[in-house]
Amino acid sequence: MGTVEGRAWLAALPAELTAQRRVLTGLVDRCEAWPLATSLLVGCSLGRGAADELSDIDAALGVDAPSGEAGAERLGTVEALVLAALPELGTLVDVLRHPTGPASQHVRRIFAQFADRTQLDLAVVADAEIEVRRRAGGAPDFVYLYQAPASDPRMPADGGATGSAAPDAYAVTGEQVREWAFLGWIALIDADKYLRRGSAWEAHSRLDEARHRIWALWAAAQGAMYPWHGLSQVLDHDPADLPPGIEFTVAGLDAADLRRAVRASAGVLDAASAAAARRHPADLPTAMADYVTRALFRGL
Repeated sequence: MGTVEGRAWLAALPAELTAQRRVLTGLVDRCEAWPLATSLLVGCSLGRGAADELSDIDAALGVDAPSGEAGAERLGTVEALVLAALPELGTLVDVLRHPTGPASQHVRRIFAQFADRTQLDLAVVADAEIEVRRRAGGAPDFVYLYQAPASDPRMPADGGATGSAAPDAYAVTGEQVREWAFLGWIALIDADKYLRRGSAWEAHSRLDEARHRIWALWAAAQGAMYPWHGLSQVLDHDPADLPPGIEFTVAGLDAADLRRAVRASAGVLDAASAAAARRHPADLPTAMADYVTRALFRGL
């Protein structure tokens, strides 16, 4: 999709997304004037056509720069241009700037909060990194709103051969499923520890962490697009398809209620882990699961 198609896509957004259209159109206008800007993409709920008036803008701005530290100066130049332009896109409340992702990629994140509740979450990244993900089939819900005339996002830079060596940057692996499951069990044994100490707030925090891992595993099991985001991906994929018993994992600060919810979470975590492993074969941490379950129910 080139700039003309991107503008048509923006024009077709429903009226409830007027604020998002305003910000993105302003960015497209500026990309056309910035020589270092090579692409602008929008994804997640907007890219999937599932956004509402409260949806934030998840976007990426590609820069004509080499990957890694070598491209840092050019990325910084474009980051400064974006920051200067933000007040022109709407009444600005505040901005957060920080690095994100692997250090080898040198991605800069700009989060802007506007007074009308619109939120822009923009990654400023070397276009080469975007191309790697595109070739690997990553970020399938991202839509090109702008593409510099020198290249076409539908064609690889080498003229046609895409190859198959690059792994899908968004693929869920068995190792990832094992890690999420293991972290869930760690969170539950920690919750048990804090309950024994009488620290309800810390137990509550670790219960929340365990439930986040459950959501991620369930999202992976259901084939959601970005399962590591957990709850939001489960709801985006199918809000009626929730982990059985998840409602029993919620508790307040009462110690007995927390103990009940932690025990319920063990069963839900076990089921979600098994479901994720069926879709993404994994060596689940069964020894850890057995140990934690015994500790929760038998007071080890």
